[in-house]
Amino acid sequence: MSSTIETVRHLSRDLGINEDTLVQESIIEFLKSRIKACMTDRLEIMSRYQISSRNEFENKVQDGTIPEHPGWEDLITLENTINKLKMELSHVRDISTS
Repeated sequence: MSSTIETVRHLSRDLGINEDTLVQESIIEFLKSRIKACMTDRLEIMSRYQISSRNEFENKVQDGTIPEHPGWEDLITLENTINKLKMELSHVRDISTS
């Protein structure tokens, strides 16, 4: 079984791409994929509660139209995850341009 390093070296040689570039681009694509998945989950939650924005969700929770648990926590958790992933993506992109 190949190690990750061996796999990166093999792909780098076969594709004619610098190893660092291959790894950085792979990380960027991974982070973008995770952001997309979280945003899809966020849309599913919003659709489930028939709301179009976080503010509308918050207002409906406050007036009791929508229960706070579990939807509100799920939405906040997803938004925090999305924000963290976006920060990491920005960080990786900054590294790749330096």
